[in-house]
Amino acid sequence: MSGERREEARRLVERFTRSSGEAREVEVEVGEEKDRRSRSEVEELKEVLDVVSKFLKDLTEPIDRIMKTMLSAMDGSKLGEEVAAFYRKLKESGMPEEMASEMTREYFKARVQSFNPANLITTIFKEAGKKEEK
Repeated sequence: MSGERREEARRLVERFTRSSGEAREVEVEVGEEKDRRSRSEVEELKEVLDVVSKFLKDLTEPIDRIMKTMLSAMDGSKLGEEVAAFYRKLKESGMPEEMASEMTREYFKARVQSFNPANLITTIFKEAGKKEEK
């Protein structure tokens, strides 16, 4: 209630008090209305927080999977083995040394860039969206 409306209500209650002994009932009704409004706002906030809480819980599994995948793939020895295997395959297929080295460098850069945090966040939200659609 705005300040002006509150003051106007106070004046009406004072006038009513002078002419009748029922002023307390009016004040109680105004107080109950305020309590009802407060309770409904609290209930609405609770519902919103429940939805947010559920959303965050639903994100836990996709985030966990992505983090495990990222950490296992970023394991230095595993990444080294993958890059070395890529290089060996290129050489075994008869590719010239210079070209095989350049392609291996590009492969390594692409593998490292695939773990960019922005890409990770995008993937997390895509996963959550797919799960939400099901």
